[in-house]
Amino acid sequence: MKSAKNRISLVLIFALLFILAACSGGSKNKESTNSAGSSSDAGAPPSSASASASQPASSGNKEPVTITMLTHFTGNDGKVAAPYIEQWNKENPDIQVKMETVEFTDLLPTIMAKQTSGQTTDIIHIYSLWAGQLAKSNVIAEAPDDIAQDVKSNYPEVAARGASVNGKVFGYPTEVEAFALYYNKKLLKDAGFDQPPKTWDELLSMGKAINKKDGSGKMLTQGFGFVRDWPAIMYHPFLAFMKTAGGTFLSADQTKANLDSDAAKKTMEFYSKVYGKNGISDIGFTMSKAFTTGNAGMVVNAGYWAGSLKATMKPEDFANVAAAPIPSPDGSTKGSITYTWAWSVNKQSKHQEAAWKFLKWYNSQPVKNGMTPEGNFLLDSFNLVSTRNSDVQSQPIQDKLKNDPILQVLNDTLQYADPEPNPVAGAEIQDMTAKQLDSVWTNQTTPDKALEAVQRDVQAKLGQ
Repeated sequence: MKSAKNRISLVLIFALLFILAACSGGSKNKESTNSAGSSSDAGAPPSSASASASQPASSGNKEPVTITMLTHFTGNDGKVAAPYIEQWNKENPDIQVKMETVEFTDLLPTIMAKQTSGQTTDIIHIYSLWAGQLAKSNVIAEAPDDIAQDVKSNYPEVAARGASVNGKVFGYPTEVEAFALYYNKKLLKDAGFDQPPKTWDELLSMGKAINKKDGSGKMLTQGFGFVRDWPAIMYHPFLAFMKTAGGTFLSADQTKANLDSDAAKKTMEFYSKVYGKNGISDIGFTMSKAFTTGNAGMVVNAGYWAGSLKATMKPEDFANVAAAPIPSPDGSTKGSITYTWAWSVNKQSKHQEAAWKFLKWYNSQPVKNGMTPEGNFLLDSFNLVSTRNSDVQSQPIQDKLKNDPILQVLNDTLQYADPEPNPVAGAEIQDMTAKQLDSVWTNQTTPDKALEAVQRDVQAKLGQ
């Protein structure tokens, strides 16, 4: 996720969105006469759009419409996307698209501000964690049937689920980031290891073997540790390790917390062996920075990190970086977690049908190199692989996967990963989980008590 370190305070924003939901509920009859098929049920599909997003949105008797799309693709990212929008505008004079960009930290506040002021943006780019609250607040529309089927049929299950709320598709998945184990091949080899760890015990023993301290006991090189810079980067790996143990953080319908499961207990016990009084590692050692200087052996992080490392490290140092599946308790299972970004249509838009028509073209129509506009954009701007099946099968992406072992591992991970849960209180749940993990690592509580607290607090949030 772009600029994740600048994570905004979502609690206040979502509290205001509850007010927005109440206000929109009182004006639905008015909106239904001005918007395309607005419904009194949150997430219900707009009736005009559900006919078919592939049909023209206007006839010769209607004036051309201009639809706006709001995203955090600023600077060069916006320039990379511009030619595809220009192509659409040239080929579709009846539907003109205008991109509006803001910084990531301003994206959700801008969406909210536009909703409350009545200056809605037709298309919005959203992080999947926000989707549950945005759907409840009548901000995002359910996708028409043909687009929902397109997403379910032409994307990996984890991507389709990441772009859904309660099983209903709300848009086209764009950036789908999986988590894997990054490791320094040189540090592992120097410690006597030719392969990355496959089990939790191997991960801990190898990490301990890589550790190097000076005469005073200060850690100089750390074998394994977690990035602790913001709540999400602590929360996501916990869910990934829990998945390798055969568990899920929430039930499939997102109504029950599973922190009282055996998988959760195993995972928290494992976490207590990394930092804290029983840990192999120093919690004060900054893993993200140390990895770039060749002083950290193994770290769990998302796919985007590979690009960041390549841009930061010297070529000869980056050549030592590799990726592997996240280890599991006994090495016999695989698991990971993903977070997703998706293009969605504003439920209060007056041009929903036109907006869906554009999104269907942008995400499904090959325009260059056998790839969709979105597929080309992700590859050219972020060095990321689109998850759409036709994009993945294109020659440029096949060549890239063949020549980039890290990217191949991350792409393979999508076949067995779970999407990040997106309940209404998702942001708060993320924060409270990270807080308890830190409490275990800093010896403020025990693993059992931390799990009891998370189970109690998460379940309370799910019941609100």
